[in-house]
Amino acid sequence: MALPSRSTSLPAKPHRFRREPSEGWLAVMLLAPAALLLCGVLLFPMLTTLRDSLFVNKLTEPGLGTPFVGFKQYVQMLGDPRFGQALRNTLFFGVLTVAGSFLVGIPMALAAHTPSRVRGIARVALLLPWAMPPVITGLIFAWLFNGQYGVFNDLLVRAHIIQEPLRWLSTPGLAVAAMVITIVWKTSSFVALIVLGGLQGIPRELTEAADVDGATRVQSFFRIILPMLAPSLAVAFIFRSISAVQVFDIPYTFIQQAPAQGLLETLGVYIYRTSIEFLDFGYAATLSVALFAVSLAVTAMYVRFVRGGD
Repeated sequence: MALPSRSTSLPAKPHRFRREPSEGWLAVMLLAPAALLLCGVLLFPMLTTLRDSLFVNKLTEPGLGTPFVGFKQYVQMLGDPRFGQALRNTLFFGVLTVAGSFLVGIPMALAAHTPSRVRGIARVALLLPWAMPPVITGLIFAWLFNGQYGVFNDLLVRAHIIQEPLRWLSTPGLAVAAMVITIVWKTSSFVALIVLGGLQGIPRELTEAADVDGATRVQSFFRIILPMLAPSLAVAFIFRSISAVQVFDIPYTFIQQAPAQGLLETLGVYIYRTSIEFLDFGYAATLSVALFAVSLAVTAMYVRFVRGGD
């Protein structure tokens, strides 16, 4: 009787699954398109501006060409009295408007958060300044501060606060005050919206427990609400500081109406005039690098201060 033949086939190898990418590589692949987009939108213009600051490029002197001058324009900038004045104006307006936006924005956020009859009106009032374009805001307030037919003068005269209309835009000190008021009105809504978002995240049980313990509203605000708002305030402060240093729209519209241009010209306005009015693109690029350095320094100082406090 014939024995059954043994199978000579080799045992089947186990199926190997394809290796899935690790979480780190998956994160890199997902973030790569956004990173490339940011490099194209942000990094490329920054490098281009830095390169242009090393060349002379004046359209008013076409025969000059675009010679390479290195850091010569940076030396020129440091000795430029107009740059010094614009930088001082920028920092001065930045300190006043950032502080003013927080002093106005935090009460606005509290009014929009606390249940009351005016909460709906307060929330609508938050959105109006934020949604209005800065140029339109500047034009409206320049009209409101007009010395002849401005609304503010009419209200002050009717209230018997002043005897005769003030020349807001013709007097240097009053022009500065008018522009600070305008910027604070425009930017305080942004601070209020950020703070309102922070207030919505605070558990109501904490404030209710404080009320049960007999704490007043002022004590609850400074001991419970304000410490828990620290992250929101930090974000609002960083963004407001950067936007305050780079402010352009409102000062430019006021300068068109006010003779005291030297006190109102910020670094952003000086860059615009250098490039568009004077057609000196090389020096404008140098001023733009200086503006970026100031913005970076302000942000770095605040981040270091926050980390030191932690």
